[in-house]
Amino acid sequence: MPDADGAPTLFSFDYPPNDGGIARLCSEIASGLARAGVKLQVLSQLPPDGSRTPPPVGREIRVTSRRPWREFYAWRELLRLHGQGPVLCGIWYPEGLLALLAGLRPLVILAHGSELMPARAFWRRGLWRWLCRRVCQSADLVVANSGYTQRLVLRVAPRARVAAVPLGVDPLRFRPGDKESAKRRFGAEGRTVLSSVSRLHAYKGHDTVLRALAELPEAQRGRLLYLIAGKGPSEKELRKLAQALRLEDQVRFLGFVPEEDLPELYRASDLFVLCTREAAEQQEVEGFGLVFLEAQACGTPVVGTRTGGIPDAIREGEGGWLIEQDDAVRLAQILNRLAADPDEFRAAGLRARQRIERECAWSHYLDHLAAALTQAGVRLD
Repeated sequence: MPDADGAPTLFSFDYPPNDGGIARLCSEIASGLARAGVKLQVLSQLPPDGSRTPPPVGREIRVTSRRPWREFYAWRELLRLHGQGPVLCGIWYPEGLLALLAGLRPLVILAHGSELMPARAFWRRGLWRWLCRRVCQSADLVVANSGYTQRLVLRVAPRARVAAVPLGVDPLRFRPGDKESAKRRFGAEGRTVLSSVSRLHAYKGHDTVLRALAELPEAQRGRLLYLIAGKGPSEKELRKLAQALRLEDQVRFLGFVPEEDLPELYRASDLFVLCTREAAEQQEVEGFGLVFLEAQACGTPVVGTRTGGIPDAIREGEGGWLIEQDDAVRLAQILNRLAADPDEFRAAGLRARQRIERECAWSHYLDHLAAALTQAGVRLD
């Protein structure tokens, strides 16, 4: 039985040592609440690969990662939490659904973007929509990571109580550093570097960056080096496209870059770019785009598309540019300026860092989250 009378519970199968955006968000929420003196308990799964779990920030309850036993044991633990305080779920399914079935209150659910889009299989769409609407409208509060995601929630569950709380970043971990040293680490000495960090899926738009590079005059293109961090099913096609566009000297595939190495990659970059497309029928969208904040926190300006929640992560004129989806011509114009005048982009990176410090740290996120919970009548202390 839980020994923390009245303690809130964070319930998420995506939690460290698992990686990814949801795991990182839940970890930051748990750490922030612990620093604020909140007695928190975390319900999650054991690492499926046997890796060690990080030091707990509060009481932890870990269940098997094997499905469907994972859901069964988690539901059984949830039944024991009645009267123990509010439950904050990392996502509506399966965590939010399990908490609802266990009858827990108050119930708060985090919303991220793609999980709110119609199921890919046509036969599942009706059931998915009914379940999502039922869970979200039954929650005391749904916390969306952007204004875009808030609109997705209300499209599926019009009577849901939802608040938009844009994400934050750790400005101590992600901070400016020695750019030349970082470039040496990635073998990019003497080059003007642009980078992307994401899984290699078609909707992430890496091909738009490659086509933009190919649009540049040869003299400008030769100064640039594009570092692509990540692995995924589109890697083979991207390599073929880079070869077809004769960009072998301008493109380097880094593969998976560990979380602890990301700050150095951002520091090595003179521009971060990710041209995500919105493909609702494939449940593909950037609900927010935490990587944009991470790059800006390191003093690196960014380019993103006006899709999904990306406009909540980028502010034009303060270290960022927004372009239309698939607009390789506009991106080529920005890259041409980067090759011709890197100083302009260093100044933009400074403005980006200042914005992060002013309004986009995790401390700001937690303040906004606390305000949203208070307004919904949910207390975590």
